[in-house]
Amino acid sequence: MDNIHIELLEEYKYVDAICRDMLGNKKGVSAYIEQLDETPMTVRYWITEWNDEYRQLKHIRWLRNQIAHSTGSVECSQADVDWLKGFHNRLLTQQDLLAKAHRVIKESHIQGQQQLAKTVTVAAPKPGANVYRSPRGPRKSWFLIAVIAVLSILIGLLIWIANGGAK
Repeated sequence: MDNIHIELLEEYKYVDAICRDMLGNKKGVSAYIEQLDETPMTVRYWITEWNDEYRQLKHIRWLRNQIAHSTGSVECSQADVDWLKGFHNRLLTQQDLLAKAHRVIKESHIQGQQQLAKTVTVAAPKPGANVYRSPRGPRKSWFLIAVIAVLSILIGLLIWIANGGAK
C-alpha cells in the first residue's frame, strides 16, 4: 500500500467519524450520502456545487472501499486526498452539502412564512369594507346586462329571419 493510500484511509477515518457523530449513525459517510440522496431536487437546485461534490464523495468512498477490500492496485491521486481534506474542512465549518441544504430549507421556510404573511395582509379586508361588493362597483354589472341585452336582440333577430322575416 502506497503512502497516498494510507493518507486517504486516515483522512477517510476522520471524515467517517465526523459523519457518524453528526448523523448519529454507525454508517458514517454512507449515511451522509444517503441523506444527500433523500434531499429534494428543489433544494439541490439552489446549491451550485451539488453534483460535483456528490459525485466526488461517492468516488472517494468507492476508492476507500477498493483500497480497504481489494488485493489489486487502486489508482488514487494526491488530488483525491486533497479533495477529502477539503471536504473534512467543509464539514467542520458547516460548508458541506447537508449544511447548505439545511440552510436552503430554513431560508425557504422563512421566506414562505413571510410571503404568507404578505398574502394574508394584502387579502385582509379593511375594517368596515363591504366584502361582497366588487371593488370596481356597478360597472361590471352594467356591462354584463348590456352583453345579455345585445345577445337577446341578436337571437331574436335570427329567429325572426329563420321564420321568414317581414313577408
